[in-house]
Amino acid sequence: MNVSFFGRLTKAPEVKTNQTGTSYTTFTIATQVQAKGQDGKAKTLFVDVSAFGKQGDTIVKYFGKGSRIVIHGDIFDANAWVGKNDGQPHIGVNVTMSGFDFVDTQAESAARQQSAPMQAQPPQQAPQTGAAPWAPPAYGAPQQGMAPMPPQQAPQGYAAAPY
Repeated sequence: MNVSFFGRLTKAPEVKTNQTGTSYTTFTIATQVQAKGQDGKAKTLFVDVSAFGKQGDTIVKYFGKGSRIVIHGDIFDANAWVGKNDGQPHIGVNVTMSGFDFVDTQAESAARQQSAPMQAQPPQQAPQTGAAPWAPPAYGAPQQGMAPMPPQQAPQGYAAAPY
């Protein structure tokens, strides 16, 4: 079943490896549903997401705890439990991600990254002067007879999708 969810990551995404050696990324988003509990407060649905390939790599690179995201994918499992702290019933959904959309502005993402503690990550090549950190590398000089085009920029305040 194709679904889309909007929510915030509950913690930093994690890279895992399955039995066959394939790496994948997991993360959980919390989203509010329209139904309200007995106390009149909106209920929260927790969506466990698995992302494979370059999409998983992109999630790890650009998203952290509290980041807003829209995920698209297929439900492969659902579960229910009673909360340890509140004794209330909760439900969760497991989704295999087929796509996602950025929601945070570039400024919001930068502010979150500066306030988050540094995590151990492999060293990354510094961006070229004047290039945004998400800009793709230049793969060659323009072909003969063609004038170079100026790089396209994301609308002010929004990050460009890295794919």
